[in-house]
Amino acid sequence: MKNKRNIIIFANGELPTSNKANKELLSNKFILCCDGAVFKAESLSIEPDLIIGDLDSINNNIKKKYKDKIIKIEDQDSNDLYKALIWAEKNNVESVSIIGADGGSDDHYLGNLFIILENDFNFKIKLITNNGQFNLTNSEEFSSVENQRVSLFCLDKEAKITSYGLKYKLKNYQFNNLYGATLNIAKTKKFKIECDSPKTKILVYRSNEKTR
Repeated sequence: MKNKRNIIIFANGELPTSNKANKELLSNKFILCCDGAVFKAESLSIEPDLIIGDLDSINNNIKKKYKDKIIKIEDQDSNDLYKALIWAEKNNVESVSIIGADGGSDDHYLGNLFIILENDFNFKIKLITNNGQFNLTNSEEFSSVENQRVSLFCLDKEAKITSYGLKYKLKNYQFNNLYGATLNIAKTKKFKIECDSPKTKILVYRSNEKTR
């Protein structure tokens, strides 16, 4: 039986082929597709459990095939990933893994990252790409490898961040801009991020490859 507490969202962008992504797809989690992303899921022989969106990217054959698994939302003020995340919020989901979040274009990708950063969702969010992984967190210890690239992003300029296990130490660091805590490097197999504000969301990026 599929686990509806922990779900995978297919956004309609490039599908990652990394080992992390493949492991995620084999985890028997509930599959939610954003509109046309259903074609990406089917290309991997994965059947969606739910399709959400304005349905402008799918044809009548798909609509008929999955007629009992479709939720149509025509709101043009939000994109399909946001609609999927709102569904997850309303259905008490505990964690979400997102793949294909680039949406097929750079501007779409940036918009999706801001959706994750700007909204206060009550579940864990992981975004998997071909190059690495983003995690939305507050204070957390992460597994790593020596010389793994690590970047932090945060919109809260008042919050103070302290890091452990990173090459460029952060002590009570405040995000005066969005790029100031990027391109750091993990020193060991673990690193830790602590935030003094429990409601602040921090987007932590870890690359798949080590820096040279």
